Amino acid sequence: MPKPIKKRIVKKITIQEDEVKSALMHTLDAANERKKHLIIALAAVVGLIAIYIIFSVYSASSKEKAYALETDAYKYYYGIDIKENLTEKERWGKALELYKKSVDIKATPTARFYLGNCYYNLGDFDNAIKEYTVFIDNFRSQKEILPVVYQKLASAYLKKNNNAKAIETLDKLAQLNNGIFKDTALALEARHYETAGDSGKAMEKYKELVKLFPSSSWSAEAKSKIPKEDEAKKPADKKDK
Repeated sequence: MPKPIKKRIVKKITIQEDEVKSALMHTLDAANERKKHLIIALAAVVGLIAIYIIFSVYSASSKEKAYALETDAYKYYYGIDIKENLTEKERWGKALELYKKSVDIKATPTARFYLGNCYYNLGDFDNAIKEYTVFIDNFRSQKEILPVVYQKLASAYLKKNNNAKAIETLDKLAQLNNGIFKDTALALEARHYETAGDSGKAMEKYKELVKLFPSSSWSAEAKSKIPKEDEAKKPADKKDK
């Protein structure tokens, strides 16, 4: 007699309510976490955009303010449309204050240059040297102003009786832009030596200037110096004979 086939009892896996709740909460937590990260990312982007807009507005505002101060300073420097009855020294003092404020906001090449000039005109050669040096360090691309800055810097050194630094600065001027300002450097060096009483060195520079740059605007001055020196030597040569 065949054995009766027993039915397999499939055990039902029951999921408790707490487990379903836990799984659901886990899913919701994950969704919330993704949402939170998305919100943070969006907030970061919005924040960067806001910072950029604020910076742009501030930069534009600062630039305008610096420009207005520089314009007023320029007027005082040259005495243009000034209502106050100021002496030249007082005008330079006022211009100095305005240029300093302008540079503190945004330093432009012209503001830095004229700030140095204000100090120079007022006899504060240490600060003039400082400003001209800062200009050279930061605005080398300003080909139009840079040669004048070197000249002013050399002059400021001479005012401080720092002859070595003055000559060093003029040598740098001579090398600027492939030597385009070498004639100016030679003329200024010759003047310096002449003022210092070193006629030999002065004449050496004048002769070099005439030889290398015969058509220079400085050449006429140099030529006017050389004959006088030559004529002064002739009587001495005759006596020796």
